[in-house]
Amino acid sequence: MQKNGKLTILLAEDDRNDAELFTHALRRNDAPARVEIVSDGEELINYVRGKGKYTDRKVHPFPSLILLDLKMPRLTGLEVLEWLRNQPECGKLPIIMMSGSGLEQDIDRAYNLGVNTYFTKPARLEHLTELVRVMVDYWLQSERPSVRHPC
Repeated sequence: MQKNGKLTILLAEDDRNDAELFTHALRRNDAPARVEIVSDGEELINYVRGKGKYTDRKVHPFPSLILLDLKMPRLTGLEVLEWLRNQPECGKLPIIMMSGSGLEQDIDRAYNLGVNTYFTKPARLEHLTELVRVMVDYWLQSERPSVRHPC
């Protein structure tokens, strides 16, 4: 992933309202980012691997950043994180865990599995908007290794 002035964010969020709030916060910031939304862990893996309905990378580009919910159906965020970190090409992908859980054991497990950072979901839209601005600005400015092949 090279700095190109725009991020492709893959948001894994099973709560439709939370996904809409995130995209709204992104629009409020006029952020240079495209958001792709999946609703469970298996769908995220299919997206990243370019399987099923995600085979066309022009329509579903490989993500430059993954925002991962902790509690999702089929595969949890922690299970997906572990899978991603065990894939040679996905090991470099920046992954942010964003969850309603601020439990120390969840945070510790996420970091032990290789998450780049962990945020508890803000309750207020203003706080979410600011958090999204900071996240996008940070990842747009950071140097990131290239990921050439899908996982």
